[in-house]
Amino acid sequence: MPTIVIAGGGIAGLEALAALRGHLGRDVRIDLLEANLDLVERPVTVLEPFGGVTPRSFDLARIAADHGAVLHPDRLASVSPAARRLSTVRGDVLRYDALLVAVGARPEPAVPGALTFSGRRGVGALRRLLADLIARRVRSVAFAAPVGVTWTLPLYELALMTAERLRSARVDGVRLAVVTPEDDPLDVFGTRPAKRVRALLAERGIGVWTHAVPKCVGSGGLEIVGGATVAADRVVALPRLGGPSIAGLPNDAAGFIPTDRYGAVPGTPAVWAAGDATTLPVKQGALAAQQADAAAEAIAAHFGADITPEPFRPVLRALLFDPRGPRLLVADDGQQATTPMWWPASKIAARHLAPYLAAGSGVGSAADGQ
Repeated sequence: MPTIVIAGGGIAGLEALAALRGHLGRDVRIDLLEANLDLVERPVTVLEPFGGVTPRSFDLARIAADHGAVLHPDRLASVSPAARRLSTVRGDVLRYDALLVAVGARPEPAVPGALTFSGRRGVGALRRLLADLIARRVRSVAFAAPVGVTWTLPLYELALMTAERLRSARVDGVRLAVVTPEDDPLDVFGTRPAKRVRALLAERGIGVWTHAVPKCVGSGGLEIVGGATVAADRVVALPRLGGPSIAGLPNDAAGFIPTDRYGAVPGTPAVWAAGDATTLPVKQGALAAQQADAAAEAIAAHFGADITPEPFRPVLRALLFDPRGPRLLVADDGQQATTPMWWPASKIAARHLAPYLAAGSGVGSAADGQ
């Protein structure tokens, strides 16, 4: 029986798992390599500091069992493409007939002196910042997007929810600002969505500094490359993402894995990659799932499935958590949609995985520290 190894149990890896089972049935063995035993709705963690919905946690062992996969609680260390073998961090060696690398990226602090918000580890610090704002010990906050970070949506969500929390607590006079290298807020979606987001920020009293590269937090506030300073008592920043730099696989200068339109890794037969580990500039869950779908179709065709693989054609859509009502953002592409391309609408937008999770499958306890 052919063996497919999926390295990584995030959105891309699990979407590929569900898709491959749909394409190939039980005619292949699938090994899932992932050290974390829970899948947490990471995009929803922006709500936690504000007393919002706690992100759901899904039991990876159950997800693997439901899809007939063997879970290995370990991480990918290196690949030997010629031998079609991989080594894990714990020293095990696995054989594969096809390998999908979906190990994600490494969050790294990028603005010295700032509170780096990269998920649940930053929830406690942000709660303390909110308490200081409400107690009027802090009077200004800058929300900073480091250079090289193309997916800045969580930063805008944090700014909007902070503004709403202060309004509901009747705290006036606090200065909030978003500082970003972008040409316009969330310009990755195009001109029209960016204008709507800018207007939304202005309506909530949130200032915007564009074409501004945050450097570090100094005595006067957030220092900008070029000499300017944004006055701020505190700074909240997004992390910069680094590539996984897997030994045996090609990677760019930042450690990300190149792929073709079908997810295949050039020069490495029987190896595909998807998600944040790849050179795709925009690191977003929905795009990672779309990459995984393209790779799964290519892998299924590789094993003889009656399917014509479709190349990866990115469609950028997302939900913006506005405390006054979620807003669907659709990239300017001449087709303005008013409903999501998946159902139910959620932060996990994946053709095969989302319906499975929406049904309550694999739900576990909260995964602390993710």
